[in-house]
Amino acid sequence: MLHKLRAEYLSSEHGRRYSYWSATPTRAGNAAQSSNAAQSNNTSQPNNTSQPNNATHALGAEGKWMYYVDDGLLVPNVTDKATLVHIARMVANAYQPTDSETWENLGDRWDAHDSFGWAEDGIRGHVFADADNTTVVVAIKGTSSTFFLGGGSETSARDKFNDNRLFSCCCAYVDFTWATVCDCHMSGSKCNATCLQDAMNDETSDNYFFAAAQIFMDVVTQYPRANIVFAGHSLGGAVAGLLGITFGLPAVGIEAPGDRMASKRLHLPVPPAGAAGRVPLFHVGHTADPVYMGVCSGRTSTCYYAGYAMESRCHNGQQLVFDTVAQRGWRVDMRHHRINEVIYLALEPWGITDPEERMPTLEPEDKDC
Repeated sequence: MLHKLRAEYLSSEHGRRYSYWSATPTRAGNAAQSSNAAQSNNTSQPNNTSQPNNATHALGAEGKWMYYVDDGLLVPNVTDKATLVHIARMVANAYQPTDSETWENLGDRWDAHDSFGWAEDGIRGHVFADADNTTVVVAIKGTSSTFFLGGGSETSARDKFNDNRLFSCCCAYVDFTWATVCDCHMSGSKCNATCLQDAMNDETSDNYFFAAAQIFMDVVTQYPRANIVFAGHSLGGAVAGLLGITFGLPAVGIEAPGDRMASKRLHLPVPPAGAAGRVPLFHVGHTADPVYMGVCSGRTSTCYYAGYAMESRCHNGQQLVFDTVAQRGWRVDMRHHRINEVIYLALEPWGITDPEERMPTLEPEDKDC
């Protein structure tokens, strides 16, 4: 089903116009289409060397984004702090219904035009659109669990199932005390690779990634002339990244676990050698988050005690890493994973409390990952 959806999308008008995987692109005028294009940096890559934009509150309240243009594609500039914080607020809203008292204000330029999953106990989120429907953001909720300190919900069990399916080495088999999410473990440290890939591609067992792909196709139908961006936090950030690399659209994952292992098992497309640094797939996180850094594994980890086999470490695309350990003196702690702390204690104060702090640079994952 996934490959059928991908082929259907790439052959559509939207796919030819907006996807970086398109073999017959028709992108003329994409950048000019957006009312925000005047805010663009007309370069092939975002500006990685500037001081943080400290006008977060003023710019964020208005909701204007900074963009850059690459090969005719309009891409949000995540190295602009105000743009990044605004996206993070959308992602925070993915955890709550639109009438929530803690709903993050996105300004007059953006609105939640649609929501998905709130009548069920599976994948959830919102579809945000700017005032003229030229940029649309599909924001995907991450794991709801008291363990992740975001609060449990009726989706917690299925969230955990998808975490253990995507980010474990072998069906969340850690030792004999664990309940696995598939039957691929053989003996000792052996796992049936064919069985594992079949389990990853199972479209009938609450697979968030496949459900999100279908939601995306509905969004394309509703917004045929919009620049579409995927975004999410934690599990939602990894799903956003997988969607981005599948359909060839910009994606922003915040504090997401490593998604490279899952993308290989799903046989998702890989950028040509030397082009990984140009793919608009961005993983944003800080060094005090054990989930993002890939160190929440093993029998001494908090993930182990909560029943999460978070064994993946490597990310696709480019990383924007805030070194809160070295520059802020934070200790690695699961409490630093929650989205509200990321926004209000890490991203928003960056460059304000310490004027010497600069925005980090976008870089691919370590070659040895």
